[in-house]
Amino acid sequence: MIGVFDSGSGGLTILKALKQALPDQDFLYYGDHRNAPYGHRENEQIVDLTRAGVDTLMQSGCKLVILACNTAAAVALRTLQQNWLENHYPGNRILGVLVPMVEAITGLPWTADASPDVKRQDRILLFATKKTVGSGAYLEEVAKRAPNVELVQKACPGLVDAIEGGAGEQPLRGLINGYVSEIDSRGVSAAVLGCTHFPLVEAYFQDALPTGIKILSQPDIVAAALAEYLARHPTFNTVSKGSVELLTSGDPQAASEVGRRFLSQDICFSAA
Repeated sequence: MIGVFDSGSGGLTILKALKQALPDQDFLYYGDHRNAPYGHRENEQIVDLTRAGVDTLMQSGCKLVILACNTAAAVALRTLQQNWLENHYPGNRILGVLVPMVEAITGLPWTADASPDVKRQDRILLFATKKTVGSGAYLEEVAKRAPNVELVQKACPGLVDAIEGGAGEQPLRGLINGYVSEIDSRGVSAAVLGCTHFPLVEAYFQDALPTGIKILSQPDIVAAALAEYLARHPTFNTVSKGSVELLTSGDPQAASEVGRRFLSQDICFSAA
């Protein structure tokens, strides 16, 4: 069973893609709705909350957990991998959504070092939460591997709350048009929606951006990366019944209602 952790409901976009790519895998999703969103929290709080969420999943039998939250992956992943995981769950693994996206942005594997032979010059937009942008994680990791790639970051305050709150099309388009209008899109080839809520309004981003800018689909990229990881690490490739279980730290009924709206299908959360 593979665990999927998110601060709330945005990670359901990742879960949907994972199920499509790996239909025979069992997944356990845990949304920390009680403490969502993480974007306004201090880094120490994000680390503590993410650790608690991963601990819940691993206690439930997940040996591999995906952090389907860009904020958690940017702020907490490295700390948990280096300072916590081996002491508490030796042999288990935590992966995040940031790594496959950096690989997609740079066109290089995560283990690659920057090389003078990498001549690719590109300009790519990153739309994300204020906390993800402030962490500098995407900038740092892209610069290590492809210093000629210019990553232009844009924080999108209020967008997660608007999506979670069920804002209609016009308010959402208004927010997104505003973010896009505040950046220079000249010479941009691609855009990354660096929050797992944002794929739900991908069409609005596409309409707001100049023609020809490709959106890198985070759910699809993360799902493909996990499939490749499982092929390389068969220990974690526990093909079973293809079941999905959804847990929440918050109100199961409220989480279920939001999830149904996000995925346009009947889902049911249980209390963690």
